Amino acid sequence: MWIPVPEFGAGDLSPGHTLSNYIDRSLLPGKLLRGDRDPEGIFSTIPAVATALLGVLAGTWIRSQQTSGHAQAAVLLLAGLLCLSLGWFWDHWFPVNKNLWSSSFVLVTAGWSLILLSLFYWIIDVLGYHKWSLPWMVIGMNAITAYLAVRFISFQPLAELIFQRGESAFHPALFGCLGFLLEWLILYAMYRRKWFLRV
Repeated sequence: MWIPVPEFGAGDLSPGHTLSNYIDRSLLPGKLLRGDRDPEGIFSTIPAVATALLGVLAGTWIRSQQTSGHAQAAVLLLAGLLCLSLGWFWDHWFPVNKNLWSSSFVLVTAGWSLILLSLFYWIIDVLGYHKWSLPWMVIGMNAITAYLAVRFISFQPLAELIFQRGESAFHPALFGCLGFLLEWLILYAMYRRKWFLRV
């Protein structure tokens, strides 16, 4: 926000005018996804890495087991509220913006994620109410597979091929849901066989 970018000055957050866009253009000329910018360039990836590291810290905290589950959930909740507050406070100077993956966006998304993580951790792991969570466990245990599968299999067109018969009465939006169901069934089959893709 405060470092002037050649040709555009400081504080111009228009597409292609930001400091991260300028640095990516300088380091990767001719290689950027959108010509003058790349949402996944070298410099613009730093806040995304920060997002991932906040998740690693949360997971490390849960696995440490230095305190009771109730205390761990409470700390996660407080951390989430703190991140959320800081993110919205920081928004006054550096806006919450997903396309920029701004540091305020990192704090706000981390805040909501920590709040939800604390809630589900407390309900499922601490209190032991876990039977209802099977659909999410199936996805969570093979999240990398779920993420990569859509790169190789077009589930929505596959759902249309399977479920559409002539002048089908299905609403087009339903095919997206049916595509998701097909992917979930694959993940469920892997879950039942204890096949888990990990990094």
